[in-house]
Amino acid sequence: MCPVCNGLLVYAQRLFLLALLVLSSGCVAHLQRGPGPVGDYRYTPPLDAHPFFETNGPIDIEVSEPIDRTRFHEIVNLRFRSNGTHGGPDGIVEAVYYRSRSPGAKKLVIVLPIWGTSTYPPSRISRGYARRSRGDANIIWVLGTYPLFPWSGLSSTATEEEFIEMAQASADRYRSAVVDLRSLLDWAETQPNIDSSRIAMVGFSMSALVTATLMGNDPRVSAAVLMMGAADFAEIFTVCGARAGEVREHVLTEFGWSLERYHDFFQGLFAPADPIGYAGRYDPDRIFMIDAAFDDCMPRSARDALWHATGRPKRLTLLSRHKSGFYSLTPLGLNFVRRKIYAFLDEHL
Repeated sequence: MCPVCNGLLVYAQRLFLLALLVLSSGCVAHLQRGPGPVGDYRYTPPLDAHPFFETNGPIDIEVSEPIDRTRFHEIVNLRFRSNGTHGGPDGIVEAVYYRSRSPGAKKLVIVLPIWGTSTYPPSRISRGYARRSRGDANIIWVLGTYPLFPWSGLSSTATEEEFIEMAQASADRYRSAVVDLRSLLDWAETQPNIDSSRIAMVGFSMSALVTATLMGNDPRVSAAVLMMGAADFAEIFTVCGARAGEVREHVLTEFGWSLERYHDFFQGLFAPADPIGYAGRYDPDRIFMIDAAFDDCMPRSARDALWHATGRPKRLTLLSRHKSGFYSLTPLGLNFVRRKIYAFLDEHL
């Protein structure tokens, strides 16, 4: 090979390695905080749920025959009817259950979806932790192809009345998601292969919010990972960019709402769900919070509000934006956060 060509090849290789290093280090750069000083925070497990999140009694969960099998798990599908509209137009909630093949009751990890968007984070954690546990854990991956908030529909409503109706329906889907997960916990308590004293949940973005609401209303979740979540929901709706921002711009422009009215509207819708209202009901020793320093949806004030409401638990802040933070679950981000989540679940279940 000619010297010039060889030099260009070496330069290209070095450039590629440099780019890979920059991308990888950018995904795993982080600040670690907590557990923070307890101060006057006192943990008291929730004794009852807000009436908004009461269940309607036992539900029937359909368990399929095994659809696949690994060395340590058999994989089955779960289906049950939602308490409301969480399951989408047909009202059916679906999940993939990695059921341990080992004898005895095992811990359970429930992995929640990012409703209506990427399946990569929940599928990666579900499959990966199933392999890691080597049969010492059951894993339920709750599916969520239908969005809780139909952003494109909300941003194209023709009338103010239509917007209000659609927003209220979205709030009911959120409520239903919390109630359905409480029903899933009811079912888990009846399964002989599940140790119901060792149940964890993993939530991402919207499902981190749902997990926090659930934990404030139900003491049976003994550990939780809250990735890219927050509290002060009205503030999130008022500040969040991307698709949520398009909805806000549409309402302010087309219907003449002020930002204050928009904030107060969502405050009224989601006050019963906001973790701020359940401060003291979270055990900070059992929570792992992961957020993004440059989050373009969850404002810092709302992320800090969640940290304080949950007793200032262990907190890992990625030097990333909201979506790019999820690269830390991938090989591009050296699987950094994925490994942190696994270690937390190993330690706290």
